[in-house]
Amino acid sequence: MRLWPRRRSPRILALLTFRNEMRFLPDWFENVRAQVDGVIALDDGSTDGSTELVARQREVLQLIRIPPADPHLWDDAMNHRRLVETSWQYNPDWLVAIDADERIEIEFRERAEREIARARRKGHRAWRVHVREIWDDPVHYRADGIWGLKSAARFFEARRDHQFHMQQLHCHWAPLNSMENGDFPQADLMLYHLRMLREGDRKSRQARYEALDPDRKLQAIGYAYMTDPTGLQLERIPRAREYHPLPQPPPESRRV
Repeated sequence: MRLWPRRRSPRILALLTFRNEMRFLPDWFENVRAQVDGVIALDDGSTDGSTELVARQREVLQLIRIPPADPHLWDDAMNHRRLVETSWQYNPDWLVAIDADERIEIEFRERAEREIARARRKGHRAWRVHVREIWDDPVHYRADGIWGLKSAARFFEARRDHQFHMQQLHCHWAPLNSMENGDFPQADLMLYHLRMLREGDRKSRQARYEALDPDRKLQAIGYAYMTDPTGLQLERIPRAREYHPLPQPPPESRRV
């Protein structure tokens, strides 16, 4: 009987960009480390100890450091490019971009490998993943209107001819030359965003983007919707699609 060689598991690396994220980073590594084969990280000028924490993590294959600057200049596109190009040194098959305030589902690796296999069959080279905005409670996300439709092209083949989306904010992580008919196909993968959990964070996030893009040149819908509760509907994260660890309430809200 002839034995066929077993196909090796795809090498998946996570891309992390951060700036002053000590609040989120410890749980980020706990959430991600068992799901990927390594992390390429970029510190965008941290001053709060984030740099040192990330540098100590055994999963980090390389840490790119950008010195602090005043005023700070946000350049998402260039940060994406630095991370992707650095990742090529470690021969990844696929890349997944996960921000410090985001979490992946507990069965991400198994589901991701299935989606890679599906991509091979269908000829896809990048996927959109569902983005769930965690709202008011760590196990509920906002599902009404635009909120239930959110997705982002964060999971993609590591191709050396990657065409980068060079837009300062809200740029695609996935290669533009992996688009199909002007968009990316949708994967059955979940990404949970924690910075919309609390009202104060929602207001701060809206204010930040309004300052960075006051004329809405980079997002036509604007940013007022981020704090608008009209039509609010929350749904519980389904079983087997959860993320861990769950965020803890801020110290000032805990009972003594």
